[in-house]
Amino acid sequence: MDDINQQIVKLLSLGMTQKDVSNHLKEKGVTPCSLSIIEKRLKLMKKEYKAKTLFHLAIILKKKKII
Repeated sequence: MDDINQQIVKLLSLGMTQKDVSNHLKEKGVTPCSLSIIEKRLKLMKKEYKAKTLFHLAIILKKKKII
């Protein structure tokens, strides 16, 4: 998992919406960081970790000590 994906999941776990995450990353100068890119990255992470929901993904990543 790359740094951007870790940031995305970390920010979501703090209660940010996907749109908020996109805006936050834009402010930090991270590109690409559109809402569509955030959604695509999350979809790929869910597939990679066999998670059915974002909540499930967060639990899996927490258990693996990735976040």
